[in-house]
Amino acid sequence: MNNIFLKNIQSLARKNPILANALMTYIPTELPEITQVNGHYNLKYKNKLIHNGINPLEEAKEIFHMATNEPNSIHLIYGLGLGYLFQYTSLNSKGTVILYEEDLNIIWFSFSMVDFSNDIIKENVFFTNDYDYVVNEIYKKSAIKNSPQMLVLPTTREENPEKFNILVKQLQEVIGSFALDLQYTEQKLYKDLKLCIKNIPYIIDEIPVNKLKDIYKGKTAVIVSAGPTLDRNIEVLKKYRDKFVLFTVGTALKALYNKGLKPDFLCIIEAYNSFKHVEGLDLSDVNYITEPHSNPATRKVNYKRRFSHISANSPVNHFWSELSGENIEEYWSKGTVSYTALNCARIMGCSKLILVGQDLAYIEGQCYSKDSIYKDLVCKYNENREKWEITAKNMDEFINAISASKDINVREKAAKNRLDKLNNALYYVKGINGDMLPTEVVYAAFLKPLSEFAEKFSDREYINTSLVGAQIDGYKNMSLEDALASSETFEKIEHIKDFSYKKESIKANLELKLNELNKSLEYINQALKQLKNIKNNLNRYKNINEDILKTLKKVSQNYLYLSDEFAKKSKMYDFITISDKIKLDYKMKMLENFSYKNVVEIVEALCSYYKNAEIKIKEINGLINGVINESLNTKS
Repeated sequence: MNNIFLKNIQSLARKNPILANALMTYIPTELPEITQVNGHYNLKYKNKLIHNGINPLEEAKEIFHMATNEPNSIHLIYGLGLGYLFQYTSLNSKGTVILYEEDLNIIWFSFSMVDFSNDIIKENVFFTNDYDYVVNEIYKKSAIKNSPQMLVLPTTREENPEKFNILVKQLQEVIGSFALDLQYTEQKLYKDLKLCIKNIPYIIDEIPVNKLKDIYKGKTAVIVSAGPTLDRNIEVLKKYRDKFVLFTVGTALKALYNKGLKPDFLCIIEAYNSFKHVEGLDLSDVNYITEPHSNPATRKVNYKRRFSHISANSPVNHFWSELSGENIEEYWSKGTVSYTALNCARIMGCSKLILVGQDLAYIEGQCYSKDSIYKDLVCKYNENREKWEITAKNMDEFINAISASKDINVREKAAKNRLDKLNNALYYVKGINGDMLPTEVVYAAFLKPLSEFAEKFSDREYINTSLVGAQIDGYKNMSLEDALASSETFEKIEHIKDFSYKKESIKANLELKLNELNKSLEYINQALKQLKNIKNNLNRYKNINEDILKTLKKVSQNYLYLSDEFAKKSKMYDFITISDKIKLDYKMKMLENFSYKNVVEIVEALCSYYKNAEIKIKEINGLINGVINESLNTKS
């Protein structure tokens, strides 16, 4: 081992000790070779040059400068070679640099030839041969407006196009998933907190799903979604109705009712008002499953019983868990209601889990079952615009189905927004028959979680009856007739244990959390006074002086304490401020100097953060005090 190799390893060991240890003991199986082409060093590997044969450095510069370069940028370099692109990017990137090279032969050889030690050790640089490491770093660095940009040499891309395209598709799906998480965090976390608090009068009477643990042990469950193939399976469902426990999502409920099929369990977890799913139906013999933060509109219906699925991956549900003392480890969810229904069936002990209408694609132009509330949506290829488009066959019916509002303008706007979102999110997935099918990007994102569910809980049998929809790995593709024919007939079981929450305990925990939240008001008021002082000085002097910067530093320290340390202690504060924190952090990260204009913008952003926090904290105080007075003052 030469000195260059050891220097590289020492730097790498501080950033990625696993890879550093692997390289120390690695014995290359096929070594690249150094060659000179047109006076420039190049790397020849498997009889091919890795870098440009005319000027490798100019090639690296051209690739880098095609990418956006801002403090919030993520530059993902795929392939190392002799490091021209890696070193130029690490030298010039204002954002994060992730080097991903899978081949240890190349890393080992280049580490022996080129000194990367100063590049690797930089705070914004990450070096790996592991895909999961890449995903983890992208997740940590992801933020609004900064989708990762892949920088790759043409030869690397062309060496194995199929492998490269698979990698790109995987990364797109991962980034899409992260984007959804960020969108949820920014747009919905505070709304979900308010819904959870408003729902407490209902939740305290809802039985946690895990109280039904294994009541249907060894039985068959059918999980119905509103995909187009639901229509093809209705008669088979009716034929074998006594052989399975029937779970349905809200969008498929009316399609079942129209054919005389009544589900055992209805799952609705949406935070938006989905009362249209249940409107006009007699659900007195149907069990209802929902989430603590789902919209209260569908909770008010007369059901047989109401159950609570408290998804462990939802931050707001951890808040409810702390209030109630309820263990939520059993509750797996990935944002799709069919996944929630699948997990409920697992908790209840069902050993054969059958998906119906889970097409996750637009089949033969049809987006949903013809009897679902979205029956008017169709996906057609527009010859003039040369692309697939989703439209409504009957716009008036779609407008009425999409919203429960009495205001026609609100309904029309909701319908238009829904169509715009669907068309902007069109995507393509591999079908069961090997063809590529149009779908919604959100549906494509559901494929991996459904497959991972089958892999994690591999002691069950998983069947997908779509046969023409998206391929879901880990599920047998089988007709519903074949899937149900071998299932045993059984009578439905009613083993519901008595359950009630301790209201006094919930009330005490809620008051403790509210008191903790209100401690932030002292810091908020202090910061607002300091910001007012800064704004007065900015208006007076029209310039930046030492006093302004000193006060701004105090406000920034105040902000860092509240948004980090305090937010860890108070989940409510975190939920209340996270949206403004994301926006403010982005502004601060993009700040390259303390010019007068930049300071004015940052001061305004800080004012907005603190004022919004103050307003929302007062709103939460009102909601919690109302719930305590109306629902939690009576002892259990």
